[in-house]
Amino acid sequence: MTGRERIRRLLDREPVDRVPVMASLLAAAAEIRGIPQSRIHKDSEVNALTLFGVCRELGLDGAYIASDAWVMHSALGGEIAFPEDDEPWGLGPVLDEWDKLDDLTVPDPESDGRMPFQLAAVRRAVEENRGELFIEGNIESGAFQLAGILRGAETLMLDLVLEPKKVHRLLEFCTEVAKAFGVAMARTGVDGIQFGDSTASLVSLEMYEEFVKPYQPPVLEAIRKAGVYPFLHVCGNTDHLSGALPTTGAACVEIDGPADLGRTIEAFEDRAAVRGNVPTMLLRDGTLEAVERSARRCLEAAGSGRLILSPGCGVPRGTPPENVHALVRVARQHGACRNAS
Repeated sequence: MTGRERIRRLLDREPVDRVPVMASLLAAAAEIRGIPQSRIHKDSEVNALTLFGVCRELGLDGAYIASDAWVMHSALGGEIAFPEDDEPWGLGPVLDEWDKLDDLTVPDPESDGRMPFQLAAVRRAVEENRGELFIEGNIESGAFQLAGILRGAETLMLDLVLEPKKVHRLLEFCTEVAKAFGVAMARTGVDGIQFGDSTASLVSLEMYEEFVKPYQPPVLEAIRKAGVYPFLHVCGNTDHLSGALPTTGAACVEIDGPADLGRTIEAFEDRAAVRGNVPTMLLRDGTLEAVERSARRCLEAAGSGRLILSPGCGVPRGTPPENVHALVRVARQHGACRNAS
């Protein structure tokens, strides 16, 4: 099987020969290529060829094509700083006053801010791929994460208590932004589309049910209706959310290193595949043997559940390429699926 076929079949609950492997490589890919990070955040051609090329060379089954967490921020009028060899960051919240929400409109992904850059990078990766790997495009943020970017994450956490009605209004707007970007991304020919509600793990299950979960299914469904597999990424420890995450409609939920993979697989009851969750700091700092042990533990914890073996989050600079490739080696040696044909 090609990597693309392996992941698509897994997501469709069809037999596969082994557990597939993916990794989110941005800073690490730039370092492997010996280029400053700014090049993959400013040049869509460099972005696509670097990220796709490194994933293929490491033997991964898919390639994650993304940039930074400020693409939507830029499309809504926010300013961004671009350091030479680090990730971009936003220069202040767009929505520092609630009255400004009335002035915001859903951006056009083909023309506004850095959205066209991200679309162009994914189109180029799809063109380069020719069906070999599973291409996962990124639209950056779900409604809750985008609301935190627009208001500032700490401010939003206070808003949940002090201004809940205004937060819901903001989340409705952010949902429409994510849907528009997702549908535009689907037109690139990508296989899967990921967005992060990375800060969702910081709220209680009750707050997740009120402020986060209602706004995830509309985006995931829009992506699915466009003919693309929807992926949801949540950072941190999501054990308290493990019963809720598979009900969002995601084809695959990406969990971070602190989450309990076995507990997640059990709670999901095959309602969604799981991507995870070798700790990224172990990948960077651990020995090859330690990385292999962690990968094997993931396979054991997943049992017969549908797993895409992966680092829990983005692979940092300083990570030895051989540690990433170790995940592939473990999957080939020990990741035969129980339902393999």
